[in-house]
Amino acid sequence: MKKILLCFLVSASLFACTNQETKKAENSEEDKDTGTWTSLDAKTIKVRELLESYTKNDSSVAYEIVADTLKFSDQFSNNQENGVTKENPGGRVAFVQDTRNAHQLFSDISLTTDNIRTFVSKNGVTATGWWGMWSGTGKFTKNKSTTPVHAYFYWKDDKIISGGRFFDPTLLKEEFTASQK
Repeated sequence: MKKILLCFLVSASLFACTNQETKKAENSEEDKDTGTWTSLDAKTIKVRELLESYTKNDSSVAYEIVADTLKFSDQFSNNQENGVTKENPGGRVAFVQDTRNAHQLFSDISLTTDNIRTFVSKNGVTATGWWGMWSGTGKFTKNKSTTPVHAYFYWKDDKIISGGRFFDPTLLKEEFTASQK
């Protein structure tokens, strides 16, 4: 009798584990933001090249893949107006100058580039995200620093048209202040 009961329980468990639920939750809607992630596409490779060229203070990749009219924003605290982060003025030219400014303040700049992904949404919007670590040595304070960074880039065809980045600007502000003394 125990063997029959055991066989019944094992069979019921196997059936329960293989039976897929098909019932939808109440009020469920189609997710319009679905899509696919990849790390092996051309856009991911281009963003990796952009980041690597930044560490060398080389802006040639930026001029190749970033649109003249780039809309970019730094997601810092107190950089918002009416609930929206302020856009950095100047388009691609200012974006490139910003990378040069970093090299005026820091030496030995390096980035991790092992976590870059491109998302293509169901409606065709394409964005590449980078999650990494930025490291450098202050030219004025001599402090060696590392900080986490997240950046995102939206594409139209083969050009980056907008984006932004998140990082703690404390060490950047400290280095800038030291450079003014």
